[in-house]
Amino acid sequence: MKKRVLLLLLLSCVFFAHCCEKNDGEFTFIVAADMREKAMPEYRTSQYFLGACEAIKKAGKGAFMVSPGDIDPPYAIREVISLVLGETYPWYPVVGNHELEPDADLEYLRAYNEGGTSLPNIVRKGPPGCEETTYSFDWGDNHFIVLNQYYDGQSDKGTDGEIVPELMKWLKEDLTINKKKYIFIFGHEPLVAIPDIDNGRIRHQGDSLDKYPKSSFRFHQLLRQFKVKAYFCGHTHNASVAKINGLWQIDVGHARGLEATIPSLIIKGISEKIEYGRIKGLGEEKSIAAYFEENAYEAKKILYYTDLTNGISYKKIDDKTALDILSIYYKQFTENEALRESYQKTFRVNANLARSTFLRIITGDDEVKVEIYRDDTSGGDYTLMHLVTLN
Repeated sequence: MKKRVLLLLLLSCVFFAHCCEKNDGEFTFIVAADMREKAMPEYRTSQYFLGACEAIKKAGKGAFMVSPGDIDPPYAIREVISLVLGETYPWYPVVGNHELEPDADLEYLRAYNEGGTSLPNIVRKGPPGCEETTYSFDWGDNHFIVLNQYYDGQSDKGTDGEIVPELMKWLKEDLTINKKKYIFIFGHEPLVAIPDIDNGRIRHQGDSLDKYPKSSFRFHQLLRQFKVKAYFCGHTHNASVAKINGLWQIDVGHARGLEATIPSLIIKGISEKIEYGRIKGLGEEKSIAAYFEENAYEAKKILYYTDLTNGISYKKIDDKTALDILSIYYKQFTENEALRESYQKTFRVNANLARSTFLRIITGDDEVKVEIYRDDTSGGDYTLMHLVTLN
């Protein structure tokens, strides 16, 4: 509790400093989502969200970061941000579907914005039942609105993603009183899923806000009415920028670094388990079984995307069959170079992973620019891959 209070005091100092800044000239902020950091030492490397934060620091971290959902566990995300970008660096979280369970995630987010007013530059807290996880804030000549799309009018975790009338009413009131030049809105789910800007992959089509077309249409029309500059979202893990009937929708993709375990990491994990097993007097077969027991889901995905499960989905293949295939796979991968290259190529094609991504948004007197930074899908360095002007 003392540590959180200290953080809020430090953030208040940042608020004061930025309030004293001039509003003219360029203003920059970061958007990154769906990082889903695991609070374990092996995930605190540059291959994961830590690497995205390091690249953000190098590119220019701007005034703050907004994260449009799937930030579980949020305390681990805040720890990484503090480690790389500074303990006073402001972070504005958005509720995604993965924050609805376990309860600890939402409890943390409610406390993080205690009373709906403890984050820097807050203008207005959310409606009753959603005071802490829906809010708006100003920075310079920019107005920012964070929406909890899982609010049902009473509870902040009551729907599966819909803009209910109570949230629409709050949003319209907030937009009506705003006097700032640029308006940016953040929610977890897109109006409609758009293919990834680089590999064309598409996910969550039909089960995003478009699952409820009437409320989605009213939401879209309201944003157009008030000339919202852009609606930012996540959820799909695919980065895209699209103008949908006059409204810019920017899907920020995922910032988790490695989107999924890749073959070389599975083999590395098995090899380490075998070495540890030798110290304990265990044979190779038992060590592989022990690794599989701890990593069954990821191992099955590797086998499925490498075309080794005879077409049976990784969600349906039984453990015994998968373990038998994994034992053969490990032996072939480590001993046969031609097969190893073939397996890795097949996995890359079938898995079709999206690059890890973060965005730098630059607002000026006359335009808003979006810089899209992406890695190589394997946890490598980030480069500026796309520059889009919102006009």
